[in-house]
Amino acid sequence: MRHPTRLTAPLSLALAFVLVAAVALGGRARAAAPEDALGYLPPDHDLLVEQALLARIDYVAAQVGVSGQLKAKVQQGGVYTASGSLGWSYAPEQLLSRKQALENAERAVRRSLRRGVFDALAAYAELYKSYARLQLSQRLRDRARAAGEADTKAEIDHEEALVQFELAQQEAAAYGLQGPPAAAPVLFQLPEVPLEDVPDYRRDLYALQRARFKLRRLWAGFAPDLSVWAGVGNDGGRFQVSASSRGPSTQLVVKTPGSGNGSWEYGFELALTVPLDATAYTAVRRAQLELQQRSERFAQARSRVETKRERYRQSAAFAERRVRLALEELRSVEEKLAAARSGSGEASADELELQLYELQIRLADLWTGYLRKVYNYLDYVDAAWELQSPAR
Repeated sequence: MRHPTRLTAPLSLALAFVLVAAVALGGRARAAAPEDALGYLPPDHDLLVEQALLARIDYVAAQVGVSGQLKAKVQQGGVYTASGSLGWSYAPEQLLSRKQALENAERAVRRSLRRGVFDALAAYAELYKSYARLQLSQRLRDRARAAGEADTKAEIDHEEALVQFELAQQEAAAYGLQGPPAAAPVLFQLPEVPLEDVPDYRRDLYALQRARFKLRRLWAGFAPDLSVWAGVGNDGGRFQVSASSRGPSTQLVVKTPGSGNGSWEYGFELALTVPLDATAYTAVRRAQLELQQRSERFAQARSRVETKRERYRQSAAFAERRVRLALEELRSVEEKLAAARSGSGEASADELELQLYELQIRLADLWTGYLRKVYNYLDYVDAAWELQSPAR
């Protein structure tokens, strides 16, 4: 029989090799499963983890509030001096900033993992779909050939399915998914996350707190600064303790300046600054307006975040129901096909096989949309992928 579509010898061999790999579900061929995607780590994972670790160190340093330095100096003629200082400070605005930076860094790690797993699952969905298309196109092509028909469309569809399956395998391999798909799609949990842990809510909360600290800092510019110090020294060195309070910040410093006069010294300073620049007063008013704006937005944050979270949840839940329905149809056809192959069924095995492949293609499309909606929910509440039990 002469077929209307002819391939060059190299391309024919390449496509034949892909087909052999596609149908090699048994033997030593390793089959891919959607569960494998959950173990995928993005290439920048270690870097993001290290950045989160550095952010935690910065936050702990701000919590402890201890700082200091050692200084040594050598001058001409062999004269040298040494000094050191050790201080403690409490700066709530800086502490808040570093706490938010830590949460953002840790959230970036989780977001990267979440996105990487989604991309791996999407690659499996395409692999599952392209493999079903390959088998469907092969059955239709073989049926046309067996009937002695010159079906150009069936030949083209089969060639395209071979190429698309090869590309899907290459994409899946980048996520550690080797071999043809061996399992149907799986379903994931939609975890309940406290409202206070949802990133949108926390962003509004931090914005409100920053506005409060900003207003306090600006008002502190009108308050008196108090500084108290005491020290003792001799010809070889000096020891001094000082404390100061500037607005919302407090600082205590112990230092050895390196030279002394052999006597005790103590004292205090009290300074009051009255700004004459009008911008100092307009800055306070702008900070008051900003605080009022942030307060009003935060008052609406709970209902706004709850509504958006529920919208994402419901969208994923309805998509899950559609996938479940498709899985039930798939299992029903698989049971009928098994009965037909054993000779106890009424329907034709060939027709059931075609129906099975078409269902798998439709299931893959439904599952891809479902994955996107689950990802949207998980990303909004900052949660990880977790399989349902049972997963199918």
